[in-house]
Amino acid sequence: MKTPIDVINQIINLNENEAKIINQYFVSKILKKGDLFIKEGQYCNNIAFISSGTVRVFYTDENANEISCFFMNENNFISSFTSFLTHTPTKENIEAIDEVELHIINREELEKLSAEVPKIQIWRRVIAENLFILMERRIAMLQSQSAQERYENMIKENGDIILKVPLQYTASFLGITPQHLSRLRKKQN
Repeated sequence: MKTPIDVINQIINLNENEAKIINQYFVSKILKKGDLFIKEGQYCNNIAFISSGTVRVFYTDENANEISCFFMNENNFISSFTSFLTHTPTKENIEAIDEVELHIINREELEKLSAEVPKIQIWRRVIAENLFILMERRIAMLQSQSAQERYENMIKENGDIILKVPLQYTASFLGITPQHLSRLRKKQN
């Protein structure tokens, strides 16, 4: 199991003192299955590192359907980044799929940390860049791939998540109905 320091250190080379300082700013929290890290309409003031477990990022459309946008598992940072960066209410929910251990830093503490360890700004930039890449890939996937291709790529890239996530969440992520996903799964076997 990795820590936030392990992942940050992959991006910026931390010395022992910097790692110790950064570690002091993160607070641990456990989410039970179904708990929300952030709920639509709230202001997101936190970034969390997932030590264990899986979360689902989703929004609710005008017909009250839940649309899954992303799944994130251990060793990733998660937040409602638009809300975090713009200080506006979030349009998404972040829900624990199973028990999740998080290490959380809030906006105020992150600003203090950035002043104390200035090279943490590089890590912040890399998080933003990775989020952009993730969103760009998601858009391209939905616009240019067939349902079959999206399903096959999800198995190839995130096969472990498919085993953890209920069928309806996977289907909404792929942009198809649960019935269509069942047919694709039968074809695959």
